[in-house]
Amino acid sequence: MYSRIKANLTRQGRGMDLLQDLLQEEFSHLRDRDPDSATRLEFSIHELIRQLTAERLELKGMVQEISPGAKRLSELGACLEPEIADAFTALLAELDAKEQVCAIQAEKNGEMALAMLDQSRSLLEFMTKQIQPKSDPVYSARGRYGRNVKPQAAIFRGSM
Repeated sequence: MYSRIKANLTRQGRGMDLLQDLLQEEFSHLRDRDPDSATRLEFSIHELIRQLTAERLELKGMVQEISPGAKRLSELGACLEPEIADAFTALLAELDAKEQVCAIQAEKNGEMALAMLDQSRSLLEFMTKQIQPKSDPVYSARGRYGRNVKPQAAIFRGSM
C-alpha cells in the first residue's frame, strides 16, 4: 500500500512539473500576443488538471483504506514507521512547493490574459468611435443634406 501511495505522489510531482512547463509556455504565447496558441494549450492544461484531480482522489481513497478517519496523508503519521513518514512528508513538501509555483504562474497568466482583453476592448471602442459619423450635418440615406437637424425634442404649435 505504501508503495502505491509513493507512486501516486511521484506521479503527482511529475504532473506538477509538466503543468509548470505548460503554464510557462502559455505565458510565452500570451506575451507574444498569440492567443490562438495559448487557447490550444489551455485545453491541455485543463486535461492535466483533471488527471491530477483524479490522482488526488485516488490518494484520498488509499489514505482512508489505511486509516478510515484520516482525510489527509499528513494525518497518517501515527500509523506509519518513522522513515516512511519522513519520506512521505518530504514528498508532500516537494509537491506543495511545486503547486505553489504553478499557482503563481497561473495567476500571472490570468493577469496577462485580462490585460490583453482590456487592451483589445479599448482598441475596439476607439475604432468604433472613429468610424461613427460625427454630429455634424451629413447627407441622409435619401440624399438630403441635414441642415436643420434638431437633436433635442421640438415644441409643436398648432392652431384649430
